[in-house]
Amino acid sequence: MASAQGEQVTPESKHWLALRTTQGNTTGLRTWPANLKAPPSFQAAYPGFYSYNGAKLDNEVLRQLNLFEQLVPTFRAAYESFPFSWVYVTTADDAMMIYPYLPIDQALNNGIPTQTPYYRAADFAHHAVGWTPPYLDLVGAGMMITASYPVYEGDSLLGVVSRDITLRQLAKSVLRHLTSADGSIALIIDGDKLAIDATDPALAAEIDRVNAWAGAAVLYYRSADGMKTITTKGAIASSSAATNALIEQVLAKSDGGNTLRLDTNGDACWRRQSSAPPGAWC
Repeated sequence: MASAQGEQVTPESKHWLALRTTQGNTTGLRTWPANLKAPPSFQAAYPGFYSYNGAKLDNEVLRQLNLFEQLVPTFRAAYESFPFSWVYVTTADDAMMIYPYLPIDQALNNGIPTQTPYYRAADFAHHAVGWTPPYLDLVGAGMMITASYPVYEGDSLLGVVSRDITLRQLAKSVLRHLTSADGSIALIIDGDKLAIDATDPALAAEIDRVNAWAGAAVLYYRSADGMKTITTKGAIASSSAATNALIEQVLAKSDGGNTLRLDTNGDACWRRQSSAPPGAWC
């Protein structure tokens, strides 16, 4: 689409300039019908168009806005196939389209898009998908990860297409397969043992409470010695000493990539996620 558009100056410049609203260095463009007197609500079924270069919309940004209009049906379909996250494209010129709608007050929180972890997570070296570590969403959607893919025209980087995935929603589908009727609970952690989710209400509440207070994903299931290996700023160990100790036991026994089963009698059991037979439970 970018190649077909070429370098021509769009005749729509007056149109876009009339639709802009600027707060600080962030300019939002009206993407909703004229009969809506106020901007749409958070996550309404409209795209959000933004430029992070102040009020000025140069020719390159204007061309990108026209491309965004053409991409809206594709982004809407992508979102509706998995409707609890964000789909967005960030250009190398710090313009962004995001779906569903994100009000400008929240868009201000993004900072300069090309300097963000989600943009830099793209695998530019291999022109492939890259992933962010888990993080706390700035607009209240909880813990997320982002998959980002760089888009090129020849050797020229056009931008990065990203898809946010809410870990709570993914965790629910995973945890359903890890729990049983015998009173056991299940935990999901990342490679550094960052707490993602748990079926135990108290543990799940602690994840939400601590991360919300810190404004970041900082809760780990690690012992005091284990926390010494964590480099995350402001990292906090869970208040559940028993859970922390059990995770350390699994770390000591396993070679990574394992599922932990925590029984109500305090025993820690694990097996490899691959093809280990049922009898592999300890």
